[in-house]
Amino acid sequence: MKTPDILAARDINSRAESHGVPTIPPSTGNPVLDANLYDLSRRFCGAHDPDTVLHLLATVMNAAASPLEEHDLQIMAQSLKEMFAADCMFLPYRNVRKITCFGSARIKEDEPSYKIARDFARLAAARGYMVVTGGGPGIMQACNEGATEHCSFGLNITLPYEQHPNHVVAESDKMMNFYYFFTRKLNFLKQTDALVAFPGGFGTMDEIFETITLMQTGKSTIFPIVLLDPTGETFWARWERFIEKELLEAGLISPEDMRLIYVSKTAEDAYACIEHFYRRFHSYYFDGEQIFIRVMEPVSEDNLQWIRTDYADVLPKGDLVQLTNDANDPEPKLAGLPRLRATFKRGLYARLRELIDVIND
Repeated sequence: MKTPDILAARDINSRAESHGVPTIPPSTGNPVLDANLYDLSRRFCGAHDPDTVLHLLATVMNAAASPLEEHDLQIMAQSLKEMFAADCMFLPYRNVRKITCFGSARIKEDEPSYKIARDFARLAAARGYMVVTGGGPGIMQACNEGATEHCSFGLNITLPYEQHPNHVVAESDKMMNFYYFFTRKLNFLKQTDALVAFPGGFGTMDEIFETITLMQTGKSTIFPIVLLDPTGETFWARWERFIEKELLEAGLISPEDMRLIYVSKTAEDAYACIEHFYRRFHSYYFDGEQIFIRVMEPVSEDNLQWIRTDYADVLPKGDLVQLTNDANDPEPKLAGLPRLRATFKRGLYARLRELIDVIND
């Protein structure tokens, strides 16, 4: 795997939409408290933007002075605590590509899905990826076993039954217990470069559909979604037929939305899909109506002309150009990468997934 030295910010928006801090400082309604918060934000912001710190402080104090129930504040406090702890855990591995693996906690070690999950994770780890799972039994344990503790993360959920950390990550410094599903799911997506799903129940379905929804609406940057069935099994093939019959034929989704997912039958094929996605593509961000697609190496002029012709619906103004760098890149460390710039028609994110494949070809 050709791994870049620096990866782009990976979060639920990941530069896909403008989400900067408002320029007008917030107010608590108390001038003395406002002045103190302003002073604290300037003196103790570290390397961070003091206005971002000020908004955090002001939000906390506004909540404290509000008529909200105590339980409301407890939810806020626990959520922020979990988000901070997870970010600290992942920070040393910020620039290592990762694959999130979903699947049932109830699948046994002698089942084909368990074996292929372990094989896939072993292959991914051997090629330089780290593997992120829910940290529990079943498919999660299989993937952690394949990747080994060294290349594994476990994002466990505290439940009174069924879910306990598996033996691979139970004592690892890369394992964390979450109280809330939503903060856990946020980190599955925020920290990953690809998603591979194995057969599972309601939890797996929830995670798959949410990921697709976030990509379809542009709330998450695009990455590969691979659904992996062992040879002879038809779990995802039947799932895909259901989607085509009940959603696509009814006009509830667009034909190109099916390109957001890829059904695979072998560990090697699933890995090849992910590897191809990052063959040349690095990341992307928006500036107003324009999209900037960072690439690891320049795209040929023939390929650019093909994109201009075949993706005129996505790039409606026909202004696609290739740049050697961008001094205004929101992530200065990536400013030296070549990139494509064009006006992008928002909403056609599944077509953007296809466009990335063309760039890699």
